[in-house]
Amino acid sequence: MLAPYKPNKENAVIRFFDFLRDHAITVIITVLVMIAVIAVIIVSTDSGKKSGSSQKKQKEPVKTAKSDSKYVSTGTIRLPMNRISSLNPLTSADADTFYISQLVYSGLFKLNSDLNIRKDAVSSYKADPDSGRVQIRLKDGIRYSDGSMLTAEDVIYTVNKIKTAGKKGAYFAYVKKIKNVTGYDRDIEIVFNDKKDAALDNLIFPILNYGSFGAKATVGPAGSGKYKISYYDKNKTVIRLTPNKKYYGKKAGNQIHFRQIKNPSNTTGLITTDALTAYLSTESDARTDADDKNLKSVFIRSNEMEYLGFNFHNRLLKYKVIRQALCYAIDTGEILKENYGNEYMLCDTVYFPGFLGVKNNGDAYKYNQSKAVSLLKKCGFADRNEDGILENKKGKKLSVKLVVNKNVYRRSDAATAIKDELQDIGIHVRVKKLNEIDYRKALKNKDFDLILAGYKFDKSYNLKDLFDKGNFLNYSNSVVSSSVNRLERANSASKQKDVYVKLKKELLNDIPYYCIGYKRYTFITVKKFEMETEPTFFDIYRGIDTWKWKRTVTPDKASDTYKK
Repeated sequence: MLAPYKPNKENAVIRFFDFLRDHAITVIITVLVMIAVIAVIIVSTDSGKKSGSSQKKQKEPVKTAKSDSKYVSTGTIRLPMNRISSLNPLTSADADTFYISQLVYSGLFKLNSDLNIRKDAVSSYKADPDSGRVQIRLKDGIRYSDGSMLTAEDVIYTVNKIKTAGKKGAYFAYVKKIKNVTGYDRDIEIVFNDKKDAALDNLIFPILNYGSFGAKATVGPAGSGKYKISYYDKNKTVIRLTPNKKYYGKKAGNQIHFRQIKNPSNTTGLITTDALTAYLSTESDARTDADDKNLKSVFIRSNEMEYLGFNFHNRLLKYKVIRQALCYAIDTGEILKENYGNEYMLCDTVYFPGFLGVKNNGDAYKYNQSKAVSLLKKCGFADRNEDGILENKKGKKLSVKLVVNKNVYRRSDAATAIKDELQDIGIHVRVKKLNEIDYRKALKNKDFDLILAGYKFDKSYNLKDLFDKGNFLNYSNSVVSSSVNRLERANSASKQKDVYVKLKKELLNDIPYYCIGYKRYTFITVKKFEMETEPTFFDIYRGIDTWKWKRTVTPDKASDTYKK
């Protein structure tokens, strides 16, 4: 029987080295990979330990910061103002006095957000548009902050004071239309000079307490609005308003502190520090600035409009089909975006967006070049010689001169964009970018076919100058002019709306002015801010008694004190 085989140890060693020799490269690579893997595992483990300990150390300060900083509600609204010359609302030309007076005084009427009238101190009224006569019954129980009662005598006194103050006052342009005011106790009768210029939105002046001015000249006469002036420093840089406890309606809860801001460019920065609560900016880049500073902002409809006007001295432009074709060829949305910025909005007529509560539907002639070409074709225009320009049947080119003020750079750029879009459908456009003097001269001499311009309206929106005989476009339309004139009569709020509905329909059809867009202002506030009613361009503190805001505080700044 053979014994079990036992390998020779010496031969095994020899064979091992022979194997290493034959597979040297493979073995070396394997060893290096194993070393690298082990090294990575060691380093990762060590880094994880260090990272974990580091994270633990960082967590505590973050928790501490959160516990030291929080938002708290405050009942004091802090607002900017310029240095004012007087708080007398009947004589002061200061914008801040105008806005503040709407908080301190009642008026017979006020305007709602769509510029229609609403009753303020008036309980009931009867307006006669055929005579320009208005009979008014005042609300019962309206008291001034000093406790005295508001009566017809105060209204008569106020009207006379405004007339005496003359043109320097903010309300003279409205009150000068009044021929006579009579009344006793709570009953008043107002008669206008001209029944054709007797709109009730002329009766929005603040009512002053009879003979009260001068008793407390430093803070002005007592008012019957939601607030009263409780402090006005001798340097006219700080004003404080407190709720009027005698106010006939819902009492205000907030206090309001105004202070002068010498450099308006600092206003937004002061809101970031809670030194100010809010303000209304008319600057074009205001919303971008607010976003960059992490503040809240909302757009507010303004009274500034951009439009394209048609010269009715031009024989072709007298045809509304031609005017409509030109409007369809212009992409107003793109022009506003590229040339004016996002603060502009589309509007269907030259009247305020949503005027008197009638819905604004945006661009009434939405961009449609095919439709524009079709309308021009119906009028006999075609590119007969294939040069890219439309001609009539006699071969005369369709050409227009577009005039614009070159000093308004956005408008000037928009004129170039309009030229390009009209030329896309075969209309030859000559753009004349003129300086201020030459621009005014061109308007006076009717030396234009199209005009790209802007208009800033008064809040009463009396547009007679744009539509009555002698307007700079030489436009004539009896339906339009009649409706525009009726808007200036002594109509009730509902009647005013009915008149405008008819007027708007005719304007959309006849299109003497094509609204490019309306500018929007920017209302900027602290981040933690709420309001029930948005401000308007003519009443920037509307609804302020319901404003709620929170400011950031730390334990060493927890009190709600106000520093001048």
